[in-house]
Amino acid sequence: AESKPFALSRLVSACVDVARKAGVVIRRIQKTGNLGAKDKAQKSKSNVNEELLDPVTVADIESQKIIEYALQKTFPGITIVGEEGKLDPPDTIPALDTKLLESKYQASLPKMYDSVSPVFGIDPIDGTKSFIMGNLDVVTTLIGISIRGNPTAGIVYYPFKSKIVWGVVGFGIRGDLKYLSSIPDRNRRKALIWFAEKEKLQLALKSIQKSIRTLETSGSAGNMILKVVQGEVDAYFQTANNKWDTCAPEAIIRSIGGNLTDFYGKQYRYHKDVEHRNSKGILATMFDHSTYLPFCGDEGHLSESSK
Repeated sequence: AESKPFALSRLVSACVDVARKAGVVIRRIQKTGNLGAKDKAQKSKSNVNEELLDPVTVADIESQKIIEYALQKTFPGITIVGEEGKLDPPDTIPALDTKLLESKYQASLPKMYDSVSPVFGIDPIDGTKSFIMGNLDVVTTLIGISIRGNPTAGIVYYPFKSKIVWGVVGFGIRGDLKYLSSIPDRNRRKALIWFAEKEKLQLALKSIQKSIRTLETSGSAGNMILKVVQGEVDAYFQTANNKWDTCAPEAIIRSIGGNLTDFYGKQYRYHKDVEHRNSKGILATMFDHSTYLPFCGDEGHLSESSK
């Protein structure tokens, strides 16, 4: 186990390692075809033809167990806020490599973040609906580290593409991503929304059709925010999600000068006692953030039923 204060290079190293280890579990369960999908409010497995409003699978549970208990074993006393709540430990808790990035990056990672009380936001499978539907390329595992309430470091891992991206505010981003060779055309105005909110958000964004030229849909908040980071789209909107959906990708987009706020331009906080719901919308951009804000301020279009 590591001793306090925890060096940020070791925290991020362990998160990269445990994301990959969780990916092994996710892929193994997916390969069996026995996902055990059900709604979180239900105790029994749902009918295969029944629409799941807030789904969870065996893979969500088992992968979070690995992440949660391996991190707690490595860094005693940390706070973990995971999508699947408090879980029993896995049969085996893996040891984590805390020196994975140390030799290459320790000297350049900001020392001011070395902290005795990091808070981890974990979404073991971001895009559970896509996972169940078999749209595996958009599925991500998210591990965010917040310090003093601010999203500070983030790891986004694609378990079915073996692709990982990590970033630290004040340092930048690294990993398997396509770097921008030039700034996208600022008049392109291509926006991305969650596929399950298409009808709801098209109504909410009706007033900006003249300013958003193209509206596309995808899945997984982590995946969609990385599309903004990589310049594939210009803005990502969602009416509501949770802190474990945004902590990691917000740290990444802020690491290279982008922005993520609610629909009113206010930044979310990520301390251990914070409300888990991002109930006032999510807007992520790399450029021109304020130009999107005035168009999505009608609270009447926000719904707590969206997950």
